Amino acid sequence: MNPRFRALGIPLFVSALLVSFGLPLVASAQAASTTTVYSAQMTKPYLPQGQNGGTDDYRCFLINPKVTQDSLITQVEFQPQQRFMMHHAIMFLVGKKNLAEAKQIDNNGTGWPCFGGTGLGSSFSSFLTSPWLSSWAPGRDKDIMPAGYGTPIAKGDQIVLQVHYNLLMIKMVNGGVVPKDQSKVLITTTPAKGAHLSTLYSDLIAAPVELACPAGVIGDLCDRGKSLIDLAQRTSQSSSMESMGLNLICGKNPIKPVPSTTSTCDHKVTQNELVIKATPHMHKLGTSLQLILNPGTPGEKILLDRPHYNFDDQSPTVLKTPVALKVGDTVRVVCTFDPTLRQKLPELKKLPPRYVTWGEGSSDEMCLGVLGVAHQA
Repeated sequence: MNPRFRALGIPLFVSALLVSFGLPLVASAQAASTTTVYSAQMTKPYLPQGQNGGTDDYRCFLINPKVTQDSLITQVEFQPQQRFMMHHAIMFLVGKKNLAEAKQIDNNGTGWPCFGGTGLGSSFSSFLTSPWLSSWAPGRDKDIMPAGYGTPIAKGDQIVLQVHYNLLMIKMVNGGVVPKDQSKVLITTTPAKGAHLSTLYSDLIAAPVELACPAGVIGDLCDRGKSLIDLAQRTSQSSSMESMGLNLICGKNPIKPVPSTTSTCDHKVTQNELVIKATPHMHKLGTSLQLILNPGTPGEKILLDRPHYNFDDQSPTVLKTPVALKVGDTVRVVCTFDPTLRQKLPELKKLPPRYVTWGEGSSDEMCLGVLGVAHQA
C-alpha cells in the first residue's frame, strides 16, 4: 500500500478511488544554490464536455517538463488558462515503467477521460504507478513545500495532468460558451545530488455523504438508488462503489445508510507521524469541516477547524506547532452540510432535486480532510 495512505489504515481500493479528490501536498523550498524551473503545457487545446447530460469532465493529459537531471521538486505551480471552469487539477508523476502506456492513451496530446484516477496500471492502482505530485483547487496558487522537504523526479519523467472541468459555471459566465483550455504546469527543482530533503506525505481522511432532499422538495432523483444510478452515468461506474465503501469503512450501513446533514468518520493511525499542515475539501453544500485528534479524551486536539467553509478558499492551514500522531491514535473528520443551498445557489438551483452522495461531480459532495505529514520512527 502506498505510504501516504498506510498511516490511517485506508484500504487499498478506497485509497485508490479517493486519490483523485485529494488535495495537495503543499510545500516550501529549502534554499538551494542551484534551482531550475521546468515548464510543461498541454500539447493541444481541449474543449471540455460533460457526458450523459452531466456538467463535469475529468480529463487527463500527458505533459513533458523535459527534466534534464535527477532532481527534487520544491515548488509546483498550476497555471489554469480557464480558471473559472476548473473544480480542481491534480498532477501525477509518470516514470519509465508507465510512460509508454501513458503516451499511447494520450493519443498525441488529445488526452483521455479519467474519472477516479489516471487509469494507468489498473483502475484500483493507478495512483501507485503514477505517484501524486501536487494538486490545485480554488484559493491556492503555488504549491510550495515546507522547508526541508521535496518530491523526487528523475531525468525523463513526465507528468499526467488531471483536470476536473466544472461546466456548471458556463451558463453564468463567458456568454454560455465553453472555451478550449491549454493549461500549464511549472515545477521548481534542485539537483538531487547533494540535496538533503525529506519527503512530505499526505493522509486522506474521508467520510461518506448522505444528504436527503430537504423537507418539501420532491423529485425522481430524491430516491437514493436512482440518484446513484444517475451519478454513475454522469461520472463513472465506480462512483456507487465509492459511496458503499466509505459507509462500510466508517461503520455505517452500506446499503441503507441513515441520511444526515453531518458526516463523520474515525480513522486509526497505524504509523507514527508528524502533522505539518491540514487542508479541507467539500463541494458547494459544505458549511464546516473539522479534523480532531483523539476526540473525547484528555489528549484531544483540533488539527483543522473551518467553521465557515468556503469552496473558493481551500487553502491549507500550516500548524503553528507540528502535532505528533502515534500508532493507535484516532483522527476524526466531521463535516456539516446545508442541502437547501442546492435550491439557492445560482449554479445549482436549476438542476433537478436529488439525494446527494459522495461523488466526483461539482453538484455531488465530499467530506475530505488532508494531512501533510512526515513519517517518524
